[in-house]
Amino acid sequence: MAEDVASESREKLRLENIFGAMSLALVDKMEKAFGADTGLGPSAVAAVVQIGSNPGLSIEVLRRTIALSHSATVRLIDHLVEQELVVRGSGIDGDRRSKALHLTEAGTAVFQRNLAARRAVIERAVSVLSAEETRSLGALVEKLLPALVDLGDDQNVVCRVCDESVCVRERCPISHMS
Repeated sequence: MAEDVASESREKLRLENIFGAMSLALVDKMEKAFGADTGLGPSAVAAVVQIGSNPGLSIEVLRRTIALSHSATVRLIDHLVEQELVVRGSGIDGDRRSKALHLTEAGTAVFQRNLAARRAVIERAVSVLSAEETRSLGALVEKLLPALVDLGDDQNVVCRVCDESVCVRERCPISHMS
């Protein structure tokens, strides 16, 4: 009996190691793919993806989504404007200080390449699964994800490089947290 408990405990610890390693491998591979394909760092990639997914986004909303300070986000946007990936539009809701952010044509191309790079990394990971295993993994991830996400801004931060065009809000485990 004690051996069974010790074996179960050891197996759980092993799962924690494997799950942690897989999580880091996904992040590392995505960041490497983003950098290799676009030359952008993680925050710039997240900004381009968010602006591409939500044209007209303000710096304040973007800041909360990519988890940067206001000043760091302004510097990041300045850099993306210099690279001709982003343009600052007109004021939002009559506030001339708050500018609507939009991607340029070059920014839209980078946005699409970022999503493709992310998709390729995840496809590489799940391609070893059967259709049934993929459905099972999806159900498990939908159950696990809310346990890792805090209410508030964190709900958006975890989705900062998601392809929002394929999200089904009614099935999103993050959207339905309370």
